[in-house]
Amino acid sequence: MKTLILLASCLIAFGPQRLFSANDSLPKPNPTYQADWRWVHGAVFVPTSAVNEAQQWDQYDPVINDRELHYASIYGINCVRVYLHYFIYLKDKERLLKNIEDFLTRADKYGIKVEFVFFDDCWNEPEKEILKADYKYPNPVFGVHNSRWLLSPGHEILKRYEEHRDRLKAYVQDIVSVHKVDQRIAFWETYNEPKTKTPGILKLIKDAQIWVHETGTKIPVTATGSSDIYCGDPYSDFLTWHHYSHDYKFSADPIHTLNTESMCRKEQSIPDLIEHWKGKTGFMVWEFGIGRDDCRFYWGETAEKPAADEHEKPFHGLVFADGHPWSTNDIAAWLGAEAYAKLPVYHVTYFRDTTFTSVAKNSITPSIDFDLKDEIGYGSPDTSIHLAKDFYSIRWTGEITLPDSGKTELFVKSDGAVKVFVDGQTVIDKSKASAPEATGTVKLIPGKPSTIIVEYIHETGPASIHVGWISTTGDRQILFPTSHP
Repeated sequence: MKTLILLASCLIAFGPQRLFSANDSLPKPNPTYQADWRWVHGAVFVPTSAVNEAQQWDQYDPVINDRELHYASIYGINCVRVYLHYFIYLKDKERLLKNIEDFLTRADKYGIKVEFVFFDDCWNEPEKEILKADYKYPNPVFGVHNSRWLLSPGHEILKRYEEHRDRLKAYVQDIVSVHKVDQRIAFWETYNEPKTKTPGILKLIKDAQIWVHETGTKIPVTATGSSDIYCGDPYSDFLTWHHYSHDYKFSADPIHTLNTESMCRKEQSIPDLIEHWKGKTGFMVWEFGIGRDDCRFYWGETAEKPAADEHEKPFHGLVFADGHPWSTNDIAAWLGAEAYAKLPVYHVTYFRDTTFTSVAKNSITPSIDFDLKDEIGYGSPDTSIHLAKDFYSIRWTGEITLPDSGKTELFVKSDGAVKVFVDGQTVIDKSKASAPEATGTVKLIPGKPSTIIVEYIHETGPASIHVGWISTTGDRQILFPTSHP
């Protein structure tokens, strides 16, 4: 996450003992925590339905978070970097704490560690209206990178730091205290990209590290540093760095420092990043989902100079909202050829028409389970191929194995027409004019794979389809494939 003025700083090789020429009054780094971070193969996690980190928590959706954490686990993500926001704490502390626990439970279910970021020195000043119960988050600004991302707590609050200090302390400590021995949390991050020249920031970043330590947690705390611009190193238990250059250089101590941001497709690629870093240093990419935060657009594509059209190569992001990756080559590189070949996924084909004729793209996806808004950009399953948000079709093919014996009931919930075939038998034939849900019964042999084909037609409005099965106890579950087709 960068602005143009910061780009130059990303093109240098960062060393953990680099001095801060921008401000000689800063203390020297003194990391007190040492661990081997090479296990981290992570990503920034923002649900594709959210325009920013405030909406991510203010309108927390457990279903979408669970769905996309599942995608992340399938594709080899083992740690996620998750931003919090001070205003959402002020708005409803108890609800935020409850949602944080829910998120941690879901991430742990998929074997994913979490690190939380409390403060951020990038992008837009938050509106006070966010604190209102009926606040409506604005839509993304088409063509603008990170168009709705918010500072936290914001520069206006930093200017009156002493006035807000007690509440900022409570924000940090109320969250850390609940999870101070929580093994689901990899580390705490007080500040993302704290810029030395931001008025008031040095007081908060210094205090924030102290506040975390005061809780008695043994979980380490860090903040972005390792450059002349970011001042996090002196206030970190271990050092973290960001790097977006094609040279793939890393910190002078790649084992005990951690990259918490990388991967922009103007300078880098996933296959090259894996080749240069995997097994040598820990890393996190910006970001997992390609969604409404607009990070598929490039740095420099601002409100004054927006992109005229979608890019065939999204700037950031691995996976679209329906679970298919921008490039299967990315996932193959990330996992390795052997693990990729064993992925439990559907083969999916996207068509530019409603007759399954004009092929737009072939890919993979872990489930048939998505909801898209009727919105330019996010309304399309894949913007990189310029697939329109209206009048397209999709076909999924895969193998399923269900545990129940005898007859099994399948269900489809969708906005458009859907047909489901199992081993050549038509199980569901849902026309557009029918009810939103349709069911069908199929006779399966327990433990024996069956071939399933699902055909979906979307015309206009919000696109959605969910394919699942109903167990003998009546539980409804999404239908996951058992192997790579």
